[in-house]
Amino acid sequence: MGLFKELKTINLHHIHYIKQRNHKDMNIAISGHTGFIGTKLKEFFSASGHKITGIGREDFAKGSSHLAGLIEGQDVLINLAGAPIVKRWTKRYSKTLWDSRIITTRLLTDAIAETPERPKAFFSSSAIGYYANEGVHTEEDHAVDEGFLGILCQRWEEEALRARIHCNTYIIRTGIVLGKEGGALPRMALPFRLFAGGKIGSGNQVLSWIHIGDYLKALNMLIEKMPDVNIFNFTAPNPESNKEFSSQIAQVLGRPNLFTVPPFMLRLIFGEGATTLIHGQTVLPKNLQDQGYEFQFPQLRPALEDLLK
Repeated sequence: MGLFKELKTINLHHIHYIKQRNHKDMNIAISGHTGFIGTKLKEFFSASGHKITGIGREDFAKGSSHLAGLIEGQDVLINLAGAPIVKRWTKRYSKTLWDSRIITTRLLTDAIAETPERPKAFFSSSAIGYYANEGVHTEEDHAVDEGFLGILCQRWEEEALRARIHCNTYIIRTGIVLGKEGGALPRMALPFRLFAGGKIGSGNQVLSWIHIGDYLKALNMLIEKMPDVNIFNFTAPNPESNKEFSSQIAQVLGRPNLFTVPPFMLRLIFGEGATTLIHGQTVLPKNLQDQGYEFQFPQLRPALEDLLK
């Protein structure tokens, strides 16, 4: 009970401090800052007057003490580090997937512990691969995937949550982030632009997605509110099947939707990594909506029209 009261006092202090700050004058550190989402976050927060510190691979290679020096004095730390999921999963690359998430997050939580002036909040990425392929999942009501991705996400989150005793810690379980310049959408749209688009397999697998604009605004809302809840699904409230996704892309681009990509071809190309393309999860953003977030793009068609036209 004593520890619980102490943790609650620490968290209330952090919440009070960050709400009293001028949000035009925040220091934000971002690991994985050169990726698609990281680049967009830098643009978004810089435009709001915040100072951004990027944390890259070379910084992780120098260890937790070096990272502590970068983190000290930051108001917010955002962890996006991780190798791309959609690649061929050889034994070596599976280890890369693991280390690029587990080891880097461990180094960051160790660095937070070593930092005299710690961040007031730590936002660490996870993925909806945490959830099983069957069923409808919210943050409180769900089934956990028992395969490699599920285990990876669980361990990833466990490493991040070690920071709870030092600062407010939040887990962001991210779906497919749709944007113009990066992420999955340009690759998904390319076959349609070349008049060779179509669904993958049966097309019944569900894609839980989020427009990059909603990702940025939702994260900004959480930074400003610092809610008591600490797990959030970053997905739009209306997931779609791969079949419907393909149909909508074709319609927006004015292209045919004729072909079917056989699952065995994807397995030949990606090995076990094809799992992320052949299967999917139905994930709803209950906690975001409970916090009052209103999606700019709750439906797929307007999101695609905004990004592809």
